[in-house]
Amino acid sequence: MATKLKLYELPGSPNNVKARLALGYKKLAYDSEMLKLDGYPGDRSKVVAVSGQPLTPVLVHGDTVIFDSAAIIRYLDANFRQTPPLFSSDHQEMAVIEDWELYTKTKLSEPVGMIFGQVMAPKPDRGAFDRACSLMHEATGRIEQQLGKTTCLVRQTPSAADFTAAPFVNLALLPAVDPKESPIGAFFHANLRLGPGRDRTRAWVAKMMAYDPAAAR
Repeated sequence: MATKLKLYELPGSPNNVKARLALGYKKLAYDSEMLKLDGYPGDRSKVVAVSGQPLTPVLVHGDTVIFDSAAIIRYLDANFRQTPPLFSSDHQEMAVIEDWELYTKTKLSEPVGMIFGQVMAPKPDRGAFDRACSLMHEATGRIEQQLGKTTCLVRQTPSAADFTAAPFVNLALLPAVDPKESPIGAFFHANLRLGPGRDRTRAWVAKMMAYDPAAAR
């Protein structure tokens, strides 16, 4: 029997969602260990015991342990070759995928990081919220333009580019939620919103997020 995958994750983290989307797209069964933290950074001893470092997600496959979402999705593509690819055998297309990964890390993650910073602030700064919304709107302009050319960011089928970027943009599209059930989700809903003129981006995010296995649980 094939060795089952296990994913250690935190709720709400876009990088954790990225790993789940990849697993869902590839239709790979896995067990989830969702960490529940009372505060930040909280007790990360379980993840440290597994991987030697405190960050999530962490993927365990038999005796192999991989941390960092980018490393995880590369591991899945290299070791489950019978599943739909996240990357490409074409050198030029591979470069475009990696460029979108870098764009997410440098542009899309900035407004998200600003909001996460305000979650921990003693007195949230309204100006920071407005700036984050402006930055997210600006950064998604490239996405909106690209989706006028292709169904997904690089090609007509999803790639690592889509599953890297979509979870960050999704944090600007969260529905209203009870703060007691999801304090982080409620905070993002209230303070990070995507502006007008992003219809293709909204539809694309919904399509990508539908691959999340957690949505069916």
